[in-house]
Amino acid sequence: MKSKKPKIAVTGPNSGGLMAWLFTALNVKLAGGAPVRVTPNSFDGDLAFDGYIIGGGSDIHPKNREIENVPHYPRTLTTKIKEAMLYPMEFIAGFGGVKYDKQRDEMEKQFIKNALLNDIPILGICRGHQLLNAHCGGTLYASTLDVLKEKVRARSVFPRKEVFVTRKNSLIRDIAGKSPVSVNAIHSQAIAKPGNNLRVTGIEKSGIAQVLEAKDNSPVLGVQWHPEYLPYLQTHRAIFAWLVNEASS
Repeated sequence: MKSKKPKIAVTGPNSGGLMAWLFTALNVKLAGGAPVRVTPNSFDGDLAFDGYIIGGGSDIHPKNREIENVPHYPRTLTTKIKEAMLYPMEFIAGFGGVKYDKQRDEMEKQFIKNALLNDIPILGICRGHQLLNAHCGGTLYASTLDVLKEKVRARSVFPRKEVFVTRKNSLIRDIAGKSPVSVNAIHSQAIAKPGNNLRVTGIEKSGIAQVLEAKDNSPVLGVQWHPEYLPYLQTHRAIFAWLVNEASS
């Protein structure tokens, strides 16, 4: 065992992302790790950390992911109104437009590549979950709206949907210890086909993938939700405890 607290790199954007960093750092500290914030401007090529967290944020640049084409589904005004009333964050997000951060993509791809090559524990959160999959050759849905069709898309930092574990012998089952898992939702894109050596081990009721793991049982985990905002729930703290524990060995 390492005598010092494991250093965990937590990636993020140059501007914004402060709340995500603060909550992620809190969870890492609660788990016994030492979080280090890494942004494109602060990144000097140093990958010498004990574990990596690839955080959430903007959509992945089109050059860095392949989209799974699905028929466009024109949603009714009733569904849109229902979403706006149930999930104000979904309504507000509609005015933000699509934003990319190619500089961040390139930095995070280095972390992902190094983690996979050198068996360094890695946790992908939301965008990080998607970038991990894209890096491994998987595809994404450009928008979950066309997949959900007339189902309301939840968008909230609080638990508003359930994730069902699809494999008994899986990392997420070991971590969560139960199924389903109550999760939050802030994403607009999602995993379509898993990448090389990755498999989906958790889905939501609509069938959209929520958890990715490595087929060879290496320390790789991707979750579509934001566990950092749920430190008051033991299941989500356990995700960070898993990473820190792996990084300590």
